[in-house]
Amino acid sequence: MHITSLVTGALSVNTLLIPADAGRLVIVDPGGNAESIIAQVRAMNASPALIVVTHGHFDHMAALAAVCAEYPGAGIAIHNADAQWLGPGAINKHLEFFRFLGAESVVLRNPEELPTPTCFLCEGESPVFPDGTRWEGWTVVCTPGHSPGSVCLFNEKERILVSGDTLFRHGYGRTDGPGGSMEDLSASLGKLSRLAGAVRVIPGHGGETTIAAELC
Repeated sequence: MHITSLVTGALSVNTLLIPADAGRLVIVDPGGNAESIIAQVRAMNASPALIVVTHGHFDHMAALAAVCAEYPGAGIAIHNADAQWLGPGAINKHLEFFRFLGAESVVLRNPEELPTPTCFLCEGESPVFPDGTRWEGWTVVCTPGHSPGSVCLFNEKERILVSGDTLFRHGYGRTDGPGGSMEDLSASLGKLSRLAGAVRVIPGHGGETTIAAELC
């Protein structure tokens, strides 16, 4: 499976364009540079049917409003525990969060109001497209710690894990922000360690790795 990765936004997020069935496309973590994301989608002659946000931090959704404006039929999926970061008034919560981290400028680059989610990501289930069909082959792995609603996406057949900010090459997501928990993250990493070592890991920032390289 070919997954297109674009490095986007102020914090260099890996925005992923993943093919689904019938020419549909799933966008994961539109972290900024909306014009680049849209241009790549056009070059692929694909139709975005779903936008998945692996967790609620703004650097992973800075281009969400612009991408949704371009593709209004696309669904938006996030875990319910991080749903507060989408919808009316959420942009003010992001400003407070990134002000706490000393990085308010990340939000001020794209201060638009954010759309509301159309569906929620649930453990062991495949994300749902707006027409009610499911994204076959991919399942949700709930991995709280970096945030309460952090998730990974796993394709067992292709041996691919989209890990968001739960697991990086030579590291893992920080837990010192509001809602973070090192205890929860440790449990989540233990959960991922039970996957096959050959599983390819595509993180939310930085280069790819494998489960064996990080957790075995």
